[in-house]
Amino acid sequence: MALNRDKVGTSYPPYTYEVAREKIREYATALGETDPRYFSDGDDCVAPPTFAACFTLTKGGEAAFADPELGTHTTLVHGSQRYAFGDRPMRPGDTLVCTPRIADISDRGSNEFLVIEVDCRFADTDELACRSEATIVFLGSAERDGQEGAA
Repeated sequence: MALNRDKVGTSYPPYTYEVAREKIREYATALGETDPRYFSDGDDCVAPPTFAACFTLTKGGEAAFADPELGTHTTLVHGSQRYAFGDRPMRPGDTLVCTPRIADISDRGSNEFLVIEVDCRFADTDELACRSEATIVFLGSAERDGQEGAA
C-alpha cells in the first residue's frame, strides 16, 4: 500500500514534554558525553542538542503512524534526522509544546520517503526550542501498488 499523499500538510494534535534533569543525564551518558553542563545540579544544566531525539521522532512519529489514512507499514528504515534550534537552550524544568506535521511524501524507485516535522516551542514564551525533521523510508511501498516511482 502506498502512502496517502493527500496527508501532506496534515498537523496532528500537539503534545507536551517536560525536560527533566535525570533524562538529560541519561541521554548524555548514553552518548558518552563529558560536558559538565549536561550533568550539573545547578542552573547551568542544559540538554545536549540531539536530546530532542528523545521526544520528537518517537512521540511525533506516533501520531503519524497511528493515522490509518496515512497508510504506513512496518517495512521501513530511518533515513535521516535534522534539527533547527532557537536561541534558548533546553533546560531542566522547561515544558515544550510539540506539534507534529507531515511535511512531505515522495518516492524514489519503489521506496517512499515520509518527512515528519515536529515543531517544539517553550510553553512559557512560545519561542522555538527546536524543529525536528525526520525522514522515514518505506521500502517497496510504491512497487506494492504497481506504481513504480521516478528514480
